[in-house]
Amino acid sequence: MTQLTKLLIVPVLAALFLGGCAQIPLTPPSAKADIVEKARASRLAPINVGSFKPDPKLGAENDRGINVRSNTLSSPVEGSFAQYLRETLIVDLKASGLYDANSPATMSGFLTESLLDVGIETGQSNLGARFVLSNGGKILYDKELKASANWPSSFVGAIAIPQGINQYTDLYHKLVGMLFDDPDYQKASSK
Repeated sequence: MTQLTKLLIVPVLAALFLGGCAQIPLTPPSAKADIVEKARASRLAPINVGSFKPDPKLGAENDRGINVRSNTLSSPVEGSFAQYLRETLIVDLKASGLYDANSPATMSGFLTESLLDVGIETGQSNLGARFVLSNGGKILYDKELKASANWPSSFVGAIAIPQGINQYTDLYHKLVGMLFDDPDYQKASSK
């Protein structure tokens, strides 16, 4: 390696490893067509959506941000991933015609897991939530659901970080889809 090459590589590597930390917000939730079609085809009754909180085991700090290499991923919805999940559910329900703010049947939830690991060779993301459907103080449904993704990653942060964020964001809709597909939920929320 020539002296000139060494002089050029050192600043590039320093920028990659010592670059300033950035706050990266997720894009606001928008309805996903396959989830909407699935919900429309179901015999689910319209519901209201109540509070969503981080599970105490998850911890409030894990609800506010995820470290992705030298950056911090955050939620644009009240700075909370639990609120991001709530908003994702509302958006998909509204697009499906299954959201009713006046319904006595109310879905609440607890974010139980939130992980994004953008490795050099492999990326991994996990998302879990406990969904609770109640009506008039009676619990109709109470179950934890988990979604995960694995993908080939890259050493280059400019490639790996956006790819990881997309994989992580998709898990929110995947979790809502799992809820709509769950036979126990379908039984509890049937018309």
